[in-house]
Amino acid sequence: METYNASVVKEGEHWYLQLSVKEKVLKIALTKDNPNEIKNVFNELIVELKKGKFKFNYVGENKDLFSQVSNEYLTQLNKELVEVYNELESFNLL
Repeated sequence: METYNASVVKEGEHWYLQLSVKEKVLKIALTKDNPNEIKNVFNELIVELKKGKFKFNYVGENKDLFSQVSNEYLTQLNKELVEVYNELESFNLL
């Protein structure tokens, strides 16, 4: 299983959970509501899952609220990634 890095970044007035997957950088907005962006990120993650299992490791300090929320988000995301991978495998979609 590969491990990729995740961190919290600020761009302008918004904060993002940044997921680095190989050469791709995916961002999930933490301070704005955009369901389509989140769907796109999850679609990209599913495409990557078809290539093999992976998880995310939070890189950074847990001093602020966004970091703490992101760390918990990653815990849940990693669980979901394992479940989705197992489902893809059970349906021979890998």
